[in-house]
Amino acid sequence: MAIKEGFQGSKKTVVYPEEKPAVDVDLSTCPKKDRPRMISIINRLAKSKLGLETLQIAVDNGYHFNFIKGATRAFGFADPTNKRIALNPNVTDEKLIGTLCHECRHAGQFSRASDLSEEKWDVKTNLVYMRAMEADAQAYAASACEELFRMGDEGPKKEFYRFYPEIAKGFTNALIKNDGKMGHALLTDTFKAWYDQLGTKSVYEENYLLTPMQQELRDIANGKGTTMTFETSISAQKTIAEIAWTKDGNYFKDDPEILNGGQYLNVSEFTMEQMKKFFEFRKEMTGIDDSKALEGIPTRPNTIEPRVPAMKKPPVKKSKADKIKKINHNKEAVKKQTLAAKFVKAQKLMAKQER
Repeated sequence: MAIKEGFQGSKKTVVYPEEKPAVDVDLSTCPKKDRPRMISIINRLAKSKLGLETLQIAVDNGYHFNFIKGATRAFGFADPTNKRIALNPNVTDEKLIGTLCHECRHAGQFSRASDLSEEKWDVKTNLVYMRAMEADAQAYAASACEELFRMGDEGPKKEFYRFYPEIAKGFTNALIKNDGKMGHALLTDTFKAWYDQLGTKSVYEENYLLTPMQQELRDIANGKGTTMTFETSISAQKTIAEIAWTKDGNYFKDDPEILNGGQYLNVSEFTMEQMKKFFEFRKEMTGIDDSKALEGIPTRPNTIEPRVPAMKKPPVKKSKADKIKKINHNKEAVKKQTLAAKFVKAQKLMAKQER
């Protein structure tokens, strides 16, 4: 069997057998020198029942697989627009197996989603839907890594536990609760365990709420108008129906309504404070008042230092017409001041002459 060389991490060299992928994945955009490694990662994941399911769904929906070029902090990503799943080549294969399962699960979510127009979602929908997507993807990744662990491939589970200790703890508790049985009940309990990650929730609030809001203010200031309409609401029931799908039926066994409150919906006090400022600034700049979008969203104490700057109202960019108007106004003011000065001078001169 022919052997090719590949890279695992930035220093360690690994050899990969030349083999065919377990699923008919599109590797046309993956350089030939990188394909043995990608195929090895795919084939290891495919040995898991859940891993094979997620891979096949991504393939059926036309996704192509490759590695990320250039520096990145991401382990991987799924791009629904360009139908691309990409992995970070500077991370170990053991870590990337769980990541690949996670991103393939996102690909399936994107294909089932009824509305991915995030700029139209209200705040509650953003919190419920986005968090559910991550909770589901991690539940699948953890379960796939567990299946591989039971077959003797221990590395992926160890890496998953190393990088995600909070959800790993939740997954372990879920295993104990379900007597070690794989299946829908385990997926449900692991899904719910994702919400115990306070730091992770804070980061996602910054990425999916605060950063887009700050960009919205900048766009308004630059004359681009509003893009965030907060007009679309997706129910918790519909969210679970679209997110927790499996080929054997929906796995989520609890009432979806739990996503509408408590730890499933809450945001940090910092996040809430910043969102209130956003709606205040936006109203001042546009006259639009969407602050009702924050109604019913609970808060929790701050748990991590914010990574985004405090919300600020950007200076409104003057249009060309406004600039010309200001210039003309200034010229007129100078003209009036000059005439007034001349008048005062003439008055003083006349007063002297009269004396």
